Amino acid sequence: MRRGRDLVGLPVITRDNGTKVGKVEDVILDRACTRVLGLLVDEGGWFSSARVVPWASILVVGLDAVIIAAEAGVKKASEVPEMNEVLDRGYVLDGLELETTRGTKLGRIEEFYFDPTTGVVRGFELSGGRKPSFLPLPQGFETGRDVAFVDPSVESTIIELREALRED
Repeated sequence: MRRGRDLVGLPVITRDNGTKVGKVEDVILDRACTRVLGLLVDEGGWFSSARVVPWASILVVGLDAVIIAAEAGVKKASEVPEMNEVLDRGYVLDGLELETTRGTKLGRIEEFYFDPTTGVVRGFELSGGRKPSFLPLPQGFETGRDVAFVDPSVESTIIELREALRED
């Protein structure tokens, strides 16, 4: 299990000729926050659109670098509709309040954890309690601009973060 934040700043390197094609600026999740869609490697600016690496182009998410097969794996965000939509809407997971659908605050999402071989999100680090806690990815997780919602039954699945990391 890896923290999404740990990828930010890693170089993205091609396997075919060892070229550094950028560095990870951000990790892009699908709207439901269940899987990594890919990586933002250049936010773009006035004269260029954002550049992304779709998950399917990633060979390895290593500790010190992300390896892709070739430079052709880097795309303009506009060429990858699912990623472009997430970027255009500007949804940000970190810092979202987490509440049950009955209005009970569970904390603030500080980080997400994912499987580096599959890109599947495993859960979220929460703050707001006495100790950092971990919420395994629940079914029915709903994100919004300021608040994410979960079923009230999810509250019983929250465990201490260090316990979750020990299990992995």
